[in-house]
Amino acid sequence: MMPIRKEDKVFLRCSKCGYEEEISSGARSGYIDKKAVSEEKRKAIAVDRTEVKAISSEERELMEDYHKQLLENLYETEKESEED
Repeated sequence: MMPIRKEDKVFLRCSKCGYEEEISSGARSGYIDKKAVSEEKRKAIAVDRTEVKAISSEERELMEDYHKQLLENLYETEKESEED
């Protein structure tokens, strides 16, 4: 649901089906995100709202093993295609 403004009211609209619902003034403050940015930096702004989850040493080792295996498979595939 994305906030939209119609006349003097704010609504939440579903981007898939178009359903709209008026948002209360108290809940409206949760959808406001203002930042002061210089004119020079406005063209190069990227906002990432994902949370970074710390991974355990076990998970890190598994990821490293997966990456190594992926690279080995990629190398073997490239080697086979060069031979053909």
